[in-house]
Amino acid sequence: MSAQTEMTEMTPSLPVEPERVASRVRVAMPLRVTFWDTENKPLLDMACTYDISERGARISGMRAVVEAGEIVAIERGRNKTFCRVVWVGDPDSEQRGQVGVQNVETDRPMWDSELRELNTAFDPIQTEKKPKKNDSGPRFRDENRRSHSRFKVAGIAEMSAQGTKSAQLKGMLQNLSEVGCLISIENAPPLGTDVNLVLKIDSYEFSLTGQVRSVGKGQGAGIQFHKIRKGDRQMLQFLLRKLAEQQLEHSFEIEIQS
Repeated sequence: MSAQTEMTEMTPSLPVEPERVASRVRVAMPLRVTFWDTENKPLLDMACTYDISERGARISGMRAVVEAGEIVAIERGRNKTFCRVVWVGDPDSEQRGQVGVQNVETDRPMWDSELRELNTAFDPIQTEKKPKKNDSGPRFRDENRRSHSRFKVAGIAEMSAQGTKSAQLKGMLQNLSEVGCLISIENAPPLGTDVNLVLKIDSYEFSLTGQVRSVGKGQGAGIQFHKIRKGDRQMLQFLLRKLAEQQLEHSFEIEIQS
């Protein structure tokens, strides 16, 4: 019996990457991939993860995979997991050369130790652009105050104060940038409070730390980001690029209609 026989997913809706059942973390890890040819002979290929989730992964470099439905074996170290190819990237899109796989061994976690490690690792966020060496010109107040574009976006924000046992607060995300966000929330923590954040936007989920920099009645709480979970930065940048494209397209539509 072959392995395949045996082992036989401002604020308009956001563009998402191929359908997923769990949030993904961007991380590059080398893999060994076994696939089977038309005669059911096993062949070995080398590939690399693009991002991972509890039950699957997006992988680049799997040259032999051509269509969804194929069964492959993914090996990392001593761990080997059988997966089904659920999508193959369109050669004319941003997913060119990428393949999505999903674990078909329901009782076996795919990236348990890797995700545990990534969930506790954070990268710092630089909130101000460093001036160029020869840049001696005047700096304007608006430039200093906001050098990163913010975009309107719908989502849920979960917030808790660091170093305390205070209850988790939930609010609605109003806008977002690479270095901060505005949250509509009742009983926001006091100004200057360091907080842990989880932002949920459609199928995206970002974990960050930051500080409450503004609190205004009817205006929400402004948060400046300090750190972002390792692997989340690239996904946040991807989302912001898509929001910028949507904003530009919306401006063109208004200009054409006026």
